[in-house]
Amino acid sequence: MLKIVVTLALLLFLLTGMAGAWQPETCKDCHLEKYEIWNSSAHAESLNSAGGSVVDIERCTECHVESSIKETWGREDVENTIEPITCEVCHLPPDEGYDAHLDTPSAHIPEVTLSAEMCGNCHRDSHHPFIEEWGEYDTESFEMESMASHSEPTDVAEPFILDRDNSCVACKSTDGAIPSLEDESIYGLNLNDVPQPEYVEEWRVTCVACHEPHSAEYRREGPLLCGNCHNGMGATADGMTTEIHHPNWEMYNDSIYNTGNHPEIGCSDCHMASRQYNDTTHETAVTGHTFDYEPELLFSLESSGECYDCHDEEFAEVIETRQDLIAQRIEELKSVQNNASVVLENLNGTASYETKLEDYNNAVFYMHFVEEDGSLGIHNMEKANEYLDKSDKLFNSVTETEEPVEQPGFEAIVAVFGLMFMFWIARKRD
Repeated sequence: MLKIVVTLALLLFLLTGMAGAWQPETCKDCHLEKYEIWNSSAHAESLNSAGGSVVDIERCTECHVESSIKETWGREDVENTIEPITCEVCHLPPDEGYDAHLDTPSAHIPEVTLSAEMCGNCHRDSHHPFIEEWGEYDTESFEMESMASHSEPTDVAEPFILDRDNSCVACKSTDGAIPSLEDESIYGLNLNDVPQPEYVEEWRVTCVACHEPHSAEYRREGPLLCGNCHNGMGATADGMTTEIHHPNWEMYNDSIYNTGNHPEIGCSDCHMASRQYNDTTHETAVTGHTFDYEPELLFSLESSGECYDCHDEEFAEVIETRQDLIAQRIEELKSVQNNASVVLENLNGTASYETKLEDYNNAVFYMHFVEEDGSLGIHNMEKANEYLDKSDKLFNSVTETEEPVEQPGFEAIVAVFGLMFMFWIARKRD
């Protein structure tokens, strides 16, 4: 009954126009597009979650009811009305207060933050530990040299980025990721709108890089969201290129997961295995926001995914075995590469050197493609083996090259004639 009364009171409050100056309808006057997006979002429906029971449970109101959220955060601008998650929950007031923004909008702007901590004020703890899983960089176990995380600040981990142009900013910061994702091309970085390094404020890849905050939806659908950054920019084996970085999209794009030979799955299906909070055992929920591949959870009955419907827990061992085979092939290829590099050096200066150099470079490219993808073939086992076969064939084409017979040089010819001349003089004296 209380929920019904609260809902009716809220509707009456809004419809009669008696709401305070900072109800969403006030923001709507200038920010109509953002308002309409928010109005159909999960944040606007926060009072109706769990059938509306959240307004009766104190620990739920702390993240579902605006006034309780503000109180929990220690905010002083708390109104005694029950509201869903509205504009001013995420946009903190300017020092002079919200009314100052209404009077002179450009002079007094509410806070707009790209930080994960803003979202983490609510999206946390055992029921939905998004911020805890994302924030690996702040844990004692994080090792910068061997681990990678969206929470890892680029300006700390890769400071050389600060001296480059904004093509790196597009994927190495939230400031860059947002405009970059607006480009429909998988390789489009939208560099006209991506800021230069000196203007970046958030060097981590935070929640709002992937989630549009007003709608609470993904900025791009499916694997295109991840593929926009996790791609090798379409690099190919051209006889000169030997390196390719994170070609995850190129490996996945023509795999069985995206061509219809397997039920279609995207990046998040495998890299964001999740499970709900266990009300009985109180086991913490898993949201998948470490983005790590967790086979034990992915193929378990507890997972929120559907892999278990076709694959049981033992399938994790099958994947590990297949990865071991690819890892072994890569190690064997590196030995073949060492032999090929020695032969190539001996060919330097000969007529066949340029052709064999192209073969060698292409062999390195194909090997690095599989290695840098990082999945050890799981993204696309057929392509991984195909590329390793090509690499092996090209390396062997170098090592099997017959070294040309060296022709005598000018000095050798002079020496021979000199020797013949000496024999002639000796015979003449006799």
